[in-house]
Amino acid sequence: MRLLNKFKKVKGIKDLGKYNLPTPETIFIFDFEKQEKEIDDFIKNRRYLMIRSDKENDIDFCPHNLVCPKAEAKDFIKGLVSKKYVVILQECIPWQEDKISGNILTLKNEMLIELMKGGPLTLLNREGNVDESIKIKRKNLGKREYSGRRIIKKKDLDTILRMVKGMQPYKIVEFSIGPNWLYFWQIRDDKTAKELEG
Repeated sequence: MRLLNKFKKVKGIKDLGKYNLPTPETIFIFDFEKQEKEIDDFIKNRRYLMIRSDKENDIDFCPHNLVCPKAEAKDFIKGLVSKKYVVILQECIPWQEDKISGNILTLKNEMLIELMKGGPLTLLNREGNVDESIKIKRKNLGKREYSGRRIIKKKDLDTILRMVKGMQPYKIVEFSIGPNWLYFWQIRDDKTAKELEG
């Protein structure tokens, strides 16, 4: 199998396991024919699937379908693999209106959080849709500075902070939280984050 570090999203999802962060059930598809049974087993008993993709050393936008009907999934996957994409096949997450998505940037002494109502995170990452921003001291998680409208409950924020407080600095971790679930999407390196240190 090709080196995972060439696939930034795949590596970012696998890195979540280092911190025991919950992620939707996921399989990575490199070879459609060899993995067809694995695909069939995964999509069985599911009405919809979340399909994302990744390409070697590619930082551009990769095709995806976050609510793909089961009947269309295999053709979409096969087409992506034929174009040299790695497919990230995940269980479909309910995208309720009261879902919150966000990024956490870890610095040496602080964590910076940007949150938006709803999803997907591309609206935040690419279009700058931010509803709430929070700055938090790593040594005192109770010391917080807020801006924007408050959209996340304190208990939900506390839960997320406890889970990521041990993360190395200069990382961005993406997550979404709903009424009864919390999932993390990937961890990314941020080489420019050192410039934000106070």
